[in-house]
Formats: sequence, C-alpha cells, structure tokens
Amino acid sequence: MTQSHNLAAEYQAALCYLPPMLREVLERVPEEEKARIQEIRLRAGRPLSVFDGSASWFVTGRGGLTYGGGGFVIDQGLLQDAFVRLCDYSVHTHQREMERGFITTPKGDRVGICAGIVKDRDGSISCREISSLNLRISREVPGAGKELCRRWDLSRGLILAGGPGSGKTTLLRDLGRMLASGELGVCRKVVYIDERYELSAMFRGLPRRNIGLCGDAICGLPKREAMEQAVRTLSPEYILCDEIGSLEEVGEIAAGLACGVRFLVSVHCGGREELFRNPILRVLMETGAFGGVALLDSPARPGRMSLFFTKEEYDGQRAGAVAGL
Repeated sequence: MTQSHNLAAEYQAALCYLPPMLREVLERVPEEEKARIQEIRLRAGRPLSVFDGSASWFVTGRGGLTYGGGGFVIDQGLLQDAFVRLCDYSVHTHQREMERGFITTPKGDRVGICAGIVKDRDGSISCREISSLNLRISREVPGAGKELCRRWDLSRGLILAGGPGSGKTTLLRDLGRMLASGELGVCRKVVYIDERYELSAMFRGLPRRNIGLCGDAICGLPKREAMEQAVRTLSPEYILCDEIGSLEEVGEIAAGLACGVRFLVSVHCGGREELFRNPILRVLMETGAFGGVALLDSPARPGRMSLFFTKEEYDGQRAGAVAGL
C-alpha cells in the first residue's frame, strides 16, 4: 500500500466518530484529496469545511470542494451530535481535556472546541452552546524520521520545532518507534509522555499507534507528574514529550536530565527567525543536553525538515542573530 493510500485510510478512520449524515458527505470527497486533508471543521450555521495544509475548502453535499458557496451547512443539532460521538458517548471522561479546549478521540485525533465552558459547583466541567469543532486528523508515517536520524547524534537529546500542523507529533512518534524497535541499533527503553493520548492513541490499555517493541506510554497526566513517574518507576533511556509550552515544563525536563535520561521534545516555533528568539528553545539548548534542533516545514509539507542545527551551529547562529538586533 502506498503512502498516499495510508494517508487516505487515516482520513477514513477519523470519520468513524462523526454522525452518519456527515460521514456520508465526507466519504464522497475525491480520493486524491483525502490524503491531503488535515482538518475537518464544523461550524454551527455555516458550511462544512476542510483544510489541506494550504487552503480551506467548503464541502458540498455531494463531496465536492469549493471556495465559494454551496457547502453543506452544519446545524446546531448536528454539531451537538458530532460532539457526543467524538467523545465516544462519554462526555464526562473528557472533563480535564475540555477545560483546556479540546478532546481526543479513541483513534488519537485531537478535536478543538469553541464553546462556553461552565464549571459546576461540584467541580465538573460542561460545554454549553458549542459553536464549532475542529477535528485534526492524526497520521502515522513509518520512516518519517529516517532523514533526521542522519543528522542527529543519538547520544544527546533532540528538539523538533515547527508551527501548528507541521507534523511535529507524527515525526516525534516515529523517532520513538524506531528507537524502541531497534531500527537505530539495539532496542531502547522509550517512555512517551502522552498527556493528550495523541502519541500512543492508548485505548483500554492497548496503543492504537505503533510506539515500538520497548515503548511505554504514560497517558492523561500533566507532564510534570508523568515525568516524575517515568524516571522513578520505568528506568527510561529516552523520554518523549510533545509540545513543551512553558518555562516551568523546561525546568521539569532539566530535573530529568540530572537522572541521565535523553529527551526528545517538540516546541511551537513559527520559523527561522523565531528559532533564535524563542525563550523555551533557548533555555532548552542552554542545558547542554540537546545535540540539535530540527525546524520543520509548513503544514503543506507536514513532517518534512527544512533546517537542522547542531548545538554548536545553533549557538553560533543565535549569537549572530542577537548581535544583529
């Protein structure tokens, strides 16, 4: 099966959690387009739309893609039905996620939520008046990390930097899979810090994504708690963390480095210029534990590396960028 067929199959699998009416419309989308679609957006009272990494398209009732009118309109009832189905009919189990504006399907697809979030007296969270949902289709691309491995020194950590939709999670997962399955030498003990269930798509104790023969996943816990648990109980050689978003999380990683663990992490970054101004990247590199940073391409080319800097190259480039300010 070709990579294009695999990507289209991931699109098809994501539709399983949508109402039949929506699923039928989206199944009519041309086959060649299914492999490119990254997001499915449902907005109350507005046309169904998809994003292919370059542009947003409206979907007609017959599955055609158009820039203009004629799209299949989503009413409030259909949107609410989609939300319940995407929660796998168990809304209350997603309370912690909803507080942060998303849920994750059993397949491992993240769904962004625009709604009024209400916290009841007992502390439970509920979504009121949902206005839109954004289903981001996660994809597994075996071998996506091979090019990067030619540059990366496995004895040191690695940072993946890129914007939303650039393929950071896909690439991070594949690097972990290769390490844990012996494709980069002997099998390594790899622990995935899977706060949002996106890396492993763990469901009822079984990962729906290939995390490798020696891969373990700690799911649902905040990064700090999960990292402490991993170091204390699982003796990892590598720890993978997706989307480091605060200096506090950087400090938690620094504590793990003192235990001799190598980290593979991803960080949001808008481009080359931001690469040298981003405070999270700067502090991570200053720990000395990361041997390099890879800047990923645009959403139009997810998982593709555009630049790679070793620690020494990054320090030199950053010094020059700071001097030029």
